Amino acid sequence: MNKRKVALGPGAASLILIVVVLSLAMLAMLMQISSRNDLSLASRSAEMTARVYDLNAEAERKLAFLDEVLLECREEAGGDMQAYLDLLAEKLPAGYDLLQDEVTWMDPLENRIMTCTVKVLPPDSEERTEWVAHKLVVEEPEDDWEW
Repeated sequence: MNKRKVALGPGAASLILIVVVLSLAMLAMLMQISSRNDLSLASRSAEMTARVYDLNAEAERKLAFLDEVLLECREEAGGDMQAYLDLLAEKLPAGYDLLQDEVTWMDPLENRIMTCTVKVLPPDSEERTEWVAHKLVVEEPEDDWEW
């Protein structure tokens, strides 16, 4: 048996080393780009979450203001539901809408809208309002494309 000895010269070892170093450099660059994109996405997500919580807090503040108006109307109306709702319609500030016995208001956030609706309970009940809807609606942008 003849055994051949394969000898690699200094040029082949250098070439292999260059390929390995270039491959590692490319992987490092791709990981850096991926990490930067992940950080950007996480930052935007955290910012949007904070803004949605701010919208929820604003909805609760508006409900508290509405509750004060209802308390004032309740004292003036006595026990009559229609008089109660008529007084509420007069005293309800801009931004609130009264439809029958429900009060609605909206707060925008970019392409989202927080829609809140509460039912006005009778003046003789212990509570003044009851949540009907409290939701964040996402408006899809209109495309000019026709299929």
